[in-house]
Amino acid sequence: MNAPLIGSNERPRWRRLRGGLAVLGVVAFILGCASDTKRKWLTIFFDGVPQPGVTNIVGTNLVVQLSATNPAVTTVSAASARPPLFKHEPFAKRDCTACHESRFSQSMRAKPGQVCFDCHTTTKTNFLVAKVKHQPVENGECMSCHAPHVSEFKNLLLKPADKLCYECHEDIQKHLATAPTKHQPVANGECSSCHASHQSDFKKLLVKPDGKLCYECHEDVQKKVTAAKVKHQPVENGECSSCHSPHFSSQKKLLTKPDGKLCYECHEDLEKSVVAAKFKHQPVENGECSSCHTAHVSEHKKLLTKAPGKLCLECHEDIPKQLAAAKSKHQPVADGDCSACHNPHATSNAKLLTKPMPDSCKECHEDTDLLKVERHRTAPDFAQCLNCHFAHQSNLGKLLKNQEKAGGSDK
Repeated sequence: MNAPLIGSNERPRWRRLRGGLAVLGVVAFILGCASDTKRKWLTIFFDGVPQPGVTNIVGTNLVVQLSATNPAVTTVSAASARPPLFKHEPFAKRDCTACHESRFSQSMRAKPGQVCFDCHTTTKTNFLVAKVKHQPVENGECMSCHAPHVSEFKNLLLKPADKLCYECHEDIQKHLATAPTKHQPVANGECSSCHASHQSDFKKLLVKPDGKLCYECHEDVQKKVTAAKVKHQPVENGECSSCHSPHFSSQKKLLTKPDGKLCYECHEDLEKSVVAAKFKHQPVENGECSSCHTAHVSEHKKLLTKAPGKLCLECHEDIPKQLAAAKSKHQPVADGDCSACHNPHATSNAKLLTKPMPDSCKECHEDTDLLKVERHRTAPDFAQCLNCHFAHQSNLGKLLKNQEKAGGSDK
C-alpha cells in the first residue's frame, strides 16, 4: 500500500517537526562538546553568552581553595565585596508608621522636617536656639540631603559630603576647578571639618569662631601668636578671613587679593601717601609688603621681618662693606636706625629722606651747634651739607669728604 502523500496542509507541521529535531540534535551535539565549542554554538541561538572565564552571576566571586589532603583545585562561590549600607533605624525595624501614615501608604504623617524632629529631638533643640541655620534644614527639606531608608554613605547622605554640598554651592565647585591655590580641606571634600550641616552659632555655619577654627590645623601659627611681642591686629582678633579666602584663591597663601592691594584695604592712608609721593621705595611701589613685614607676628616693631638696620642691608649690601672699612661712621647708620633719616615707604624728598635738606640733618644737629664750627660760620649754607660730608661713612673724621671731594660718593 503506497504511503499517503503529504498534502499542503501537512507541510507546516512537518517543517516545525523537522526544525525541532534539528534543535534537539544541536543541543545533543553541544552537550557532548568541549566548553569552548559549546559557547560558540550557544551564541548562534542566544544573546548574552559570557566570554570564557566570565560569569553573569551577580553578587558572587570565585574563590580558589586548596585542600591539604587533596591538592586538587576546587572553586567555591563567595559574596562579592560591596560597601556596607547605612539603614535608617525605623526602616531597619520595619517600623513604617514611625514616618508614614500606615504600612501601606507613602504619605508622611506630617511634613518631613516635623517627622524627623520627632525622633531627632537634640537636633531640634539645638536648631531652635541657633543663630545661624542651614537653609534646607530651616525649610524642613531633610530629604534634600538625607536618604529616608538606606544609603551607602554615613549619616544616610544621598551623596558623598563634598558632592552633596556642590548640589547647591555650584559656584564654589566651578571656581575650585580652576583656582591655582586651594584650601586643603576643600580640595579633599571635607566640608564638615569647618562647617556644621544643620545649625551654628557662628557665621557661615562654622563649627567654631574664625580664628579658633583655623588654629585647629595651624597650631604653629597659634604658638607664634601667643609668644610674639608684636602681633598683626587682625590675627590677634582672630579675623583670619579678612586676609585669607577659606576655599580657594588666585593668590598664594589663599590671600583674598595680591599682597600690596590687600594691605591697602586697612592702610588706606599709606596708599594715599604712596600714590602722591614723588619718590617711592621700590618694594612698596611693587606691592611687596611682605618683603619687609610679616603677616602675622614679629619680634620687631612695625611687624618687620628683621631689625631695621639688618633688614635694609638685605638689599643695600654695599653699605655694610663700606661701613666695615670706614674710619668715621654716622651714628644712626652704625646703630642700624635707618628710619631716623629715611622714610621706608614714600616721600617727596630725594633719597627717601624724611625731610628735605638741611632740615633732615637739623633733626639732630641744631644751628647753635653747627655755628660753633668755623667753616660753618664762614659758609652757613647748610642746605649743601652733602657737598662736604658723606651721609653714612667716611675715611676722614666728621664724615668729611677729601679736599678734592673725591673721597667717595654719598651713599
